[in-house]
Amino acid sequence: MLRRSLIAAGLAAPALLPSRRASAQTFTLRLHSFSSPTALDHTMHLDRWAETVGRESGGRIRVEVYPALQLGGQARDLVQQLEDGVVDIIWTVPGFTPGRFPGTEGLELPFVNTGTSTTMSPAAMEFAEKHLAATEYRGIKIISIHATDRAVVHTTRKPIRSLEDFRGLRIRVAGRFIGETISAFGATPVGIPLPGVYEALARGQVDGMMINWAITLPYRFYEVAKFHTDTAVFQGMLLTLMSRRAYDRLPAELRAVIDANSGSAYAKKMGEVWDSQTAPAIAANRGAPGNEIITISAEERARWVAAAKPAHETWIREMNRLGRPGQQMFDDLMAITARHGRV
Repeated sequence: MLRRSLIAAGLAAPALLPSRRASAQTFTLRLHSFSSPTALDHTMHLDRWAETVGRESGGRIRVEVYPALQLGGQARDLVQQLEDGVVDIIWTVPGFTPGRFPGTEGLELPFVNTGTSTTMSPAAMEFAEKHLAATEYRGIKIISIHATDRAVVHTTRKPIRSLEDFRGLRIRVAGRFIGETISAFGATPVGIPLPGVYEALARGQVDGMMINWAITLPYRFYEVAKFHTDTAVFQGMLLTLMSRRAYDRLPAELRAVIDANSGSAYAKKMGEVWDSQTAPAIAANRGAPGNEIITISAEERARWVAAAKPAHETWIREMNRLGRPGQQMFDDLMAITARHGRV
Protein backbone atom coordinates (compact mmCIF):
# COMPACT_ATOMS: atom_id res chain seq x y z
CA MET A 1 0.00 0.00 0.00
CA LEU A 2 2.81 2.40 0.89
CA ARG A 3 4.65 1.77 -2.32
CA ARG A 4 1.50 2.16 -4.42
CA SER A 5 0.82 5.52 -2.79
CA LEU A 6 4.34 6.67 -3.50
CA ILE A 7 4.06 5.54 -7.08
CA ALA A 8 0.88 7.55 -7.36
CA ALA A 9 2.78 10.53 -6.04
CA GLY A 10 5.41 10.06 -8.71
CA LEU A 11 8.12 9.16 -6.20
CA ALA A 12 8.80 5.58 -7.13
CA ALA A 13 10.59 6.37 -10.35
CA PRO A 14 14.22 5.23 -10.20
CA ALA A 15 15.67 7.28 -7.37
CA LEU A 16 19.17 7.38 -8.83
CA LEU A 17 18.78 9.83 -11.67
CA PRO A 18 21.64 10.20 -14.17
CA SER A 19 21.96 13.20 -16.44
CA ARG A 20 24.59 14.76 -18.66
CA ARG A 21 26.42 17.97 -17.89
CA ALA A 22 29.65 19.08 -19.49
CA SER A 23 30.18 15.50 -20.73
CA ALA A 24 30.35 14.19 -17.13
CA GLN A 25 27.46 12.10 -15.90
CA THR A 26 25.80 13.38 -12.74
CA PHE A 27 23.61 11.53 -10.25
CA THR A 28 20.89 12.55 -7.83
CA LEU A 29 20.44 10.51 -4.65
CA ARG A 30 17.41 10.75 -2.37
CA LEU A 31 18.11 10.58 1.35
CA HIS A 32 15.10 10.02 3.62
CA SER A 33 15.15 10.50 7.39
CA PHE A 34 12.62 10.42 10.24
CA SER A 35 14.50 13.10 12.18
CA SER A 36 13.76 16.81 12.47
CA PRO A 37 15.70 19.11 10.13
CA THR A 38 16.87 21.06 13.19
CA ALA A 39 18.13 17.99 15.07
CA LEU A 40 21.79 17.12 15.46
CA ASP A 41 21.24 14.18 13.12
CA HIS A 42 20.75 16.63 10.25
CA THR A 43 22.66 19.74 11.21
CA MET A 44 25.87 17.87 12.04
CA HIS A 45 25.51 14.64 10.07
CA LEU A 46 23.15 14.13 7.15
CA ASP A 47 23.12 17.66 5.73
CA ARG A 48 26.87 18.00 6.11
CA TRP A 49 27.41 14.56 4.58
CA ALA A 50 25.33 15.55 1.55
CA GLU A 51 27.31 18.77 1.13
CA THR A 52 30.65 16.98 1.45
CA VAL A 53 29.75 14.29 -1.08
CA GLY A 54 28.55 16.96 -3.49
CA ARG A 55 31.71 19.01 -3.11
CA GLU A 56 34.16 16.11 -3.30
CA SER A 57 32.43 14.72 -6.37
CA GLY A 58 32.83 18.04 -8.13
CA GLY A 59 29.08 18.44 -8.19
CA ARG A 60 28.52 15.12 -9.96
CA ILE A 61 26.63 13.68 -6.96
CA ARG A 62 23.66 15.67 -5.72
CA VAL A 63 22.07 14.43 -2.51
CA GLU A 64 18.50 15.55 -1.92
CA VAL A 65 17.85 15.39 1.82
CA TYR A 66 14.27 14.80 3.01
CA PRO A 67 13.94 15.06 6.81
CA ALA A 68 10.88 14.36 8.95
CA LEU A 69 9.57 11.65 6.57
CA GLN A 70 8.78 14.24 3.90
CA LEU A 71 8.49 11.52 1.24
CA GLY A 72 5.72 9.81 3.15
CA GLY A 73 5.29 6.70 5.21
CA GLN A 74 6.27 6.10 8.80
CA ALA A 75 9.64 5.47 10.41
CA ARG A 76 9.09 1.72 10.20
CA ASP A 77 8.77 2.02 6.40
CA LEU A 78 12.23 3.47 5.77
CA VAL A 79 14.02 0.16 5.20
CA GLN A 80 11.31 -1.00 2.80
CA GLN A 81 11.55 2.29 0.90
CA LEU A 82 15.30 1.71 0.54
CA GLU A 83 14.87 -1.86 -0.64
CA ASP A 84 12.07 -0.92 -3.08
CA GLY A 85 14.28 1.75 -4.68
CA VAL A 86 11.97 4.59 -3.67
CA VAL A 87 14.94 6.25 -1.95
CA ASP A 88 18.69 5.65 -2.10
CA ILE A 89 19.81 6.41 1.46
CA ILE A 90 18.04 6.27 4.81
CA TRP A 91 18.74 7.20 8.40
CA THR A 92 17.05 4.91 10.91
CA VAL A 93 17.45 2.92 14.12
CA PRO A 94 17.15 -0.87 14.54
CA GLY A 95 14.11 -0.71 16.81
CA PHE A 96 11.93 0.92 14.14
CA THR A 97 11.75 -2.36 12.21
CA PRO A 98 11.69 -5.13 14.85
CA GLY A 99 13.22 -8.36 13.60
CA ARG A 100 14.89 -6.75 10.59
CA PHE A 101 18.26 -6.12 12.28
CA PRO A 102 18.37 -8.67 15.12
CA GLY A 103 22.14 -8.99 15.06
CA THR A 104 22.55 -5.22 15.13
CA GLU A 105 20.27 -5.12 18.16
CA GLY A 106 23.02 -7.07 19.93
CA LEU A 107 25.04 -3.87 19.87
CA GLU A 108 22.32 -2.35 22.07
CA LEU A 109 22.46 -5.10 24.69
CA PRO A 110 22.95 -3.92 28.27
CA PHE A 111 26.47 -3.53 29.60
CA VAL A 112 28.32 -4.42 26.40
CA ASN A 113 29.01 -0.75 25.64
CA THR A 114 32.10 1.43 25.88
CA GLY A 115 30.30 4.45 27.33
CA THR A 116 31.25 6.97 24.67
CA SER A 117 30.10 7.23 21.08
CA THR A 118 33.67 7.89 19.95
CA THR A 119 34.75 4.42 21.06
CA MET A 120 31.51 2.46 20.60
CA SER A 121 30.93 3.62 17.01
CA PRO A 122 34.07 1.99 15.53
CA ALA A 123 33.39 -1.08 17.69
CA ALA A 124 29.91 -1.29 16.17
CA MET A 125 31.30 -0.96 12.67
CA GLU A 126 33.88 -3.68 13.31
CA PHE A 127 31.25 -6.09 14.63
CA ALA A 128 28.78 -5.33 11.83
CA GLU A 129 31.34 -5.70 9.05
CA LYS A 130 32.56 -8.99 10.50
CA HIS A 131 29.28 -10.65 11.46
CA LEU A 132 26.37 -8.89 9.78
CA ALA A 133 27.36 -7.54 6.36
CA ALA A 134 26.53 -10.76 4.52
CA THR A 135 23.23 -11.33 6.33
CA GLU A 136 21.38 -8.29 7.63
CA TYR A 137 23.06 -5.88 5.21
CA ARG A 138 22.92 -7.90 2.02
CA GLY A 139 22.06 -5.43 -0.74
CA ILE A 140 22.95 -2.49 1.52
CA LYS A 141 26.09 -0.40 1.78
CA ILE A 142 26.70 0.73 5.35
CA ILE A 143 27.57 4.42 5.34
CA SER A 144 27.88 4.31 9.10
CA ILE A 145 26.62 2.65 12.23
CA HIS A 146 27.36 5.06 15.02
CA ALA A 147 26.34 4.97 18.63
CA THR A 148 24.66 7.45 20.89
CA ASP A 149 26.48 8.53 24.00
CA ARG A 150 25.72 6.50 27.15
CA ALA A 151 22.09 5.82 27.95
CA VAL A 152 21.03 5.96 31.61
CA VAL A 153 17.79 5.80 33.57
CA HIS A 154 15.91 9.06 34.17
CA THR A 155 12.84 9.12 36.45
CA THR A 156 10.23 11.71 37.35
CA ARG A 157 9.37 11.10 41.02
CA LYS A 158 11.28 8.13 42.38
CA PRO A 159 15.08 8.14 42.36
CA ILE A 160 16.84 4.93 41.32
CA ARG A 161 19.60 4.18 43.80
CA SER A 162 19.36 0.38 43.84
CA LEU A 163 17.96 -2.45 41.76
CA GLU A 164 14.95 -2.67 44.07
CA ASP A 165 13.92 0.89 43.18
CA PHE A 166 12.90 -0.25 39.68
CA ARG A 167 10.07 -2.42 41.01
CA GLY A 168 6.63 -1.36 39.88
CA LEU A 169 7.82 1.48 37.63
CA ARG A 170 6.87 1.99 33.99
CA ILE A 171 9.97 2.89 31.98
CA ARG A 172 10.00 4.06 28.37
CA VAL A 173 12.41 2.09 26.18
CA ALA A 174 13.32 2.25 22.49
CA GLY A 175 14.36 -1.32 21.81
CA ARG A 176 13.36 -4.91 22.56
CA PHE A 177 16.46 -5.97 24.44
CA ILE A 178 16.51 -2.89 26.62
CA GLY A 179 12.85 -3.68 27.28
CA GLU A 180 13.88 -7.16 28.41
CA THR A 181 16.50 -5.59 30.64
CA ILE A 182 13.95 -3.30 32.26
CA SER A 183 11.71 -6.32 32.87
CA ALA A 184 14.63 -8.16 34.47
CA PHE A 185 15.15 -5.13 36.72
CA GLY A 186 11.56 -5.42 37.92
CA ALA A 187 9.98 -2.56 35.96
CA THR A 188 7.56 -2.58 33.03
CA PRO A 189 8.94 -1.49 29.62
CA VAL A 190 6.77 0.87 27.57
CA GLY A 191 7.32 1.77 23.92
CA ILE A 192 6.59 5.41 23.07
CA PRO A 193 7.83 7.29 19.97
CA LEU A 194 10.39 9.92 20.92
CA PRO A 195 8.18 12.97 20.18
CA GLY A 196 5.61 11.69 22.69
CA VAL A 197 7.98 10.98 25.57
CA TYR A 198 7.96 14.45 27.16
CA GLU A 199 4.17 14.49 27.45
CA ALA A 200 4.08 10.90 28.73
CA LEU A 201 6.53 11.81 31.48
CA ALA A 202 4.71 15.02 32.34
CA ARG A 203 1.33 13.27 32.58
CA GLY A 204 2.64 10.36 34.59
CA GLN A 205 1.89 7.81 31.87
CA VAL A 206 5.41 6.51 32.48
CA ASP A 207 7.66 6.94 35.50
CA GLY A 208 10.88 7.34 33.59
CA MET A 209 12.89 6.50 30.52
CA MET A 210 16.11 4.75 29.55
CA ILE A 211 17.76 7.16 27.12
CA ASN A 212 21.11 8.72 26.30
CA TRP A 213 22.24 11.99 27.84
CA ALA A 214 22.65 14.03 24.65
CA ILE A 215 19.02 13.70 23.57
CA THR A 216 17.76 15.14 26.86
CA LEU A 217 18.97 18.62 25.93
CA PRO A 218 17.10 19.35 22.67
CA TYR A 219 13.96 17.62 23.99
CA ARG A 220 14.20 19.44 27.35
CA PHE A 221 13.55 16.21 29.23
CA TYR A 222 15.25 17.71 32.29
CA GLU A 223 12.07 19.71 32.84
CA VAL A 224 10.05 16.57 33.61
CA ALA A 225 12.63 13.94 34.61
CA LYS A 226 14.15 14.92 37.93
CA PHE A 227 16.38 11.99 38.89
CA HIS A 228 19.20 10.70 36.72
CA THR A 229 21.19 7.60 37.69
CA ASP A 230 24.42 8.04 35.78
CA THR A 231 25.30 4.42 35.08
CA ALA A 232 25.81 3.52 31.43
CA VAL A 233 23.33 0.72 30.69
CA PHE A 234 23.48 0.69 26.89
CA GLN A 235 24.12 2.76 23.77
CA GLY A 236 21.65 3.09 20.91
CA MET A 237 22.65 2.46 17.32
CA LEU A 238 22.03 4.98 14.51
CA LEU A 239 22.09 3.56 10.98
CA THR A 240 22.93 5.48 7.80
CA LEU A 241 22.38 3.02 4.96
CA MET A 242 22.63 3.21 1.18
CA SER A 243 21.08 0.93 -1.38
CA ARG A 244 23.81 -1.26 -2.87
CA ARG A 245 21.97 -1.04 -6.18
CA ALA A 246 22.27 2.76 -6.16
CA TYR A 247 25.91 2.57 -5.06
CA ASP A 248 26.83 0.07 -7.79
CA ARG A 249 25.35 2.30 -10.51
CA LEU A 250 27.90 4.99 -9.72
CA PRO A 251 31.15 4.98 -11.69
CA ALA A 252 34.27 3.97 -9.78
CA GLU A 253 35.46 7.52 -9.13
CA LEU A 254 32.13 8.45 -7.53
CA ARG A 255 31.93 5.25 -5.51
CA ALA A 256 35.31 6.31 -4.14
CA VAL A 257 33.74 9.57 -2.91
CA ILE A 258 31.04 7.63 -1.07
CA ASP A 259 33.67 5.28 0.36
CA ALA A 260 35.74 8.20 1.62
CA ASN A 261 32.74 9.39 3.60
CA SER A 262 31.72 6.01 4.99
CA GLY A 263 33.00 3.35 7.32
CA SER A 264 34.66 3.18 10.70
CA ALA A 265 36.55 6.48 10.51
CA TYR A 266 33.40 8.34 9.55
CA ALA A 267 31.41 6.59 12.31
CA LYS A 268 34.05 7.63 14.84
CA LYS A 269 33.82 11.21 13.59
CA MET A 270 30.06 11.15 14.18
CA GLY A 271 30.74 9.68 17.60
CA GLU A 272 32.87 12.66 18.47
CA VAL A 273 29.97 14.93 17.51
CA TRP A 274 27.55 13.04 19.76
CA ASP A 275 30.00 13.01 22.66
CA SER A 276 30.40 16.77 22.40
CA GLN A 277 26.77 17.07 23.48
CA THR A 278 27.01 14.91 26.61
CA ALA A 279 28.55 17.45 29.00
CA PRO A 280 26.15 20.29 28.05
CA ALA A 281 23.21 17.90 28.49
CA ILE A 282 24.39 16.78 31.93
CA ALA A 283 24.90 20.41 32.92
CA ALA A 284 21.35 21.28 31.84
CA ASN A 285 19.95 18.37 33.83
CA ARG A 286 22.03 19.20 36.89
CA GLY A 287 21.05 22.86 36.73
CA ALA A 288 17.29 22.35 36.45
CA PRO A 289 15.36 23.06 39.68
CA GLY A 290 14.95 19.96 41.85
CA ASN A 291 17.09 17.71 39.68
CA GLU A 292 19.59 15.22 41.10
CA ILE A 293 22.28 13.18 39.38
CA ILE A 294 22.86 9.91 41.22
CA THR A 295 25.98 7.74 41.25
CA ILE A 296 25.76 4.12 42.36
CA SER A 297 28.58 2.04 43.78
CA ALA A 298 30.57 -0.53 41.81
CA GLU A 299 28.94 -3.24 43.93
CA GLU A 300 25.43 -2.03 43.07
CA ARG A 301 26.32 -1.78 39.39
CA ALA A 302 27.51 -5.40 39.49
CA ARG A 303 24.03 -6.38 40.68
CA TRP A 304 22.52 -4.62 37.67
CA VAL A 305 24.92 -6.38 35.31
CA ALA A 306 24.04 -9.77 36.78
CA ALA A 307 20.31 -9.04 36.57
CA ALA A 308 20.63 -8.12 32.87
CA LYS A 309 22.13 -11.44 31.77
CA PRO A 310 18.79 -12.89 30.59
CA ALA A 311 18.74 -10.27 27.82
CA HIS A 312 22.13 -11.55 26.62
CA GLU A 313 20.89 -15.13 26.69
CA THR A 314 17.75 -14.21 24.74
CA TRP A 315 19.83 -12.57 22.00
CA ILE A 316 22.18 -15.56 21.80
CA ARG A 317 19.21 -17.93 21.41
CA GLU A 318 17.74 -15.73 18.70
CA MET A 319 21.00 -15.77 16.75
CA ASN A 320 21.08 -19.57 17.07
CA ARG A 321 17.49 -19.79 15.84
CA LEU A 322 18.50 -17.80 12.76
CA GLY A 323 21.30 -20.27 12.04
CA ARG A 324 24.05 -17.99 13.31
CA PRO A 325 26.64 -18.88 15.98
CA GLY A 326 25.06 -16.94 18.82
CA GLN A 327 27.53 -17.63 21.61
CA GLN A 328 30.50 -17.05 19.32
CA MET A 329 29.02 -13.75 18.15
CA PHE A 330 28.34 -12.63 21.71
CA ASP A 331 31.85 -13.56 22.84
CA ASP A 332 33.31 -11.66 19.90
CA LEU A 333 31.10 -8.66 20.64
CA MET A 334 32.42 -8.60 24.19
CA ALA A 335 36.01 -8.94 22.95
CA ILE A 336 35.58 -6.12 20.42
CA THR A 337 34.00 -3.72 22.89
CA ALA A 338 36.61 -4.59 25.50
CA ARG A 339 39.34 -3.74 23.01
CA HIS A 340 37.68 -0.40 22.28
CA GLY A 341 37.25 0.39 25.97
CA ARG A 342 34.15 -1.33 27.38
CA VAL A 343 33.07 0.05 30.76
